[in-house]
Amino acid sequence: MTRWTVAVALLVICVSAHAKPLAVPDDNAAALWASKLVTKYRLSTDKTECLFFDTFDKGASYEVRVRENHSPECGGAANTSPTLFFMRIRKSDGHAVTNAYDSEHFVPLRRVTKTD
Repeated sequence: MTRWTVAVALLVICVSAHAKPLAVPDDNAAALWASKLVTKYRLSTDKTECLFFDTFDKGASYEVRVRENHSPECGGAANTSPTLFFMRIRKSDGHAVTNAYDSEHFVPLRRVTKTD
């Protein structure tokens, strides 16, 4: 019985040692990844400094609320911070979906076409 216990323990240790680390391990990483995606996919015309990224841990993913920052530098009505859209970011690989396009349905991010 002891040999089996040792064998199982070694197997668990080996499997956990080779487990892939999370692409988005915490709230800060989720907010940073969301800000990069907003810029890359042009989800907002506001500068990144003029946006807030509120993160909510949902188990296997993070939900990120993107809001306007109405500071004096960014403009807008004082004491307000309207929600623009939400993103859902999978922890394991960083895959993201958003409702930025229609405010209702979560869909994959769309490629940005270059306009010259």
